[in-house]
Amino acid sequence: MAGAAATRYAGVAGGMGLKDALGCKVKLCGLKREQDVDAAIAAMPDAVGFIIDVPGSRRSVSAERAAELVERLRSKADETGHEKPCAVGVFVNQPAQTVADVVRQAVLDVVQLHGEEDAQYIDRLHALVEVPIMQAFTVHSEGDVAHAVESSADMILLDAGSGDGQTFDWSLAQGVRRPFMLAGGLAADNVTRAIAATHPFGVDLSSGIETDGLKDPSKMSSVVAAVRETAGEVGGYRQPE
Repeated sequence: MAGAAATRYAGVAGGMGLKDALGCKVKLCGLKREQDVDAAIAAMPDAVGFIIDVPGSRRSVSAERAAELVERLRSKADETGHEKPCAVGVFVNQPAQTVADVVRQAVLDVVQLHGEEDAQYIDRLHALVEVPIMQAFTVHSEGDVAHAVESSADMILLDAGSGDGQTFDWSLAQGVRRPFMLAGGLAADNVTRAIAATHPFGVDLSSGIETDGLKDPSKMSSVVAAVRETAGEVGGYRQPE
């Protein structure tokens, strides 16, 4: 890896609180209750996500609530002696200044964009915040992946986009020429295959760690353990030759 891609990779690795860029990282997303945060600390992922002020999302929390949960995340990590997971704020089509204000209010480590934000928006946001920016893309075709690779965000996330536990065709993510997060329909029973097939920088899970619409501590722990075991065997992102 060289040039801009290497810079993006190193930047987001540092911003996500990762000691190195080896192996495959795991993010647990959509936390909204105190017990979700406590279960995440016990599971010890690399990052957790909070969906902030997104109308229509059952996992959405207010900026104020996100700040409370991030504070709890860090205090619980201190209490238990566990590594502090990176706190990721997920936003959809919000004004860049609003996102920047929330980043400061909730002391977020990474911004994740899930709307129709364009390159100009990302440039504005980069000027307002010092944390890395991750941009999500729904993948249906090779063209979608090619579009994602051109993003000016620090990290890209390739997603099925449905939010209903469905995966996309993982063959489309093979050979992507920059580090990426993989999402969409991932759970403990398929995350091993997903990592082996695509070699992502990390995996992002939400519905796959829930039971009856609520975060399930046993599923959270199981999927983190599965990622750790698989990452030790096959590693994480590989720059295509």
